[in-house]
Amino acid sequence: MFHLIYVSTAVLPMSENDLADLLKQCSARNERNRITGMLLYKNGHFMQVLEGDEARVMEIFADIEKDKRHKSVDILRAEFIQYRDFPDWSMGFANIDKLNASTTHGFTRFLELDFRSDYFSEDSVEAHAMLLAFKESPAKQHLDVQTYKPGWSRP
Repeated sequence: MFHLIYVSTAVLPMSENDLADLLKQCSARNERNRITGMLLYKNGHFMQVLEGDEARVMEIFADIEKDKRHKSVDILRAEFIQYRDFPDWSMGFANIDKLNASTTHGFTRFLELDFRSDYFSEDSVEAHAMLLAFKESPAKQHLDVQTYKPGWSRP
């Protein structure tokens, strides 16, 4: 099992409809490739974790790097893991623009930053922790955290 966390910047601001279309596309692609993960969006920046077979994750990431909707695609972390962190989500998604970090209990200063590699490159553990926080946290009460469950059985 392998996971990769990256950040990128949208070329143009994305509307709710743009994000919904992107989520449907990502979820379908991940479902076909038995990939799970989480995508966060904030102020025109993305952070995503992809989990699955290393070759499939890297193939999807290569496609992501070519996608003209974003730029400055930087890997924060790529490593083998024992278990999936998001086994029940072919894609989880949260638009953090809707979250007020200063009034949300339990969140760090990183929620006040954009998802740029210069903020997370020295501490990719913090980026991983932030993605995990949206899986089980009270933030779900403040955000429309959308999830798509895979239709295949997961290891």
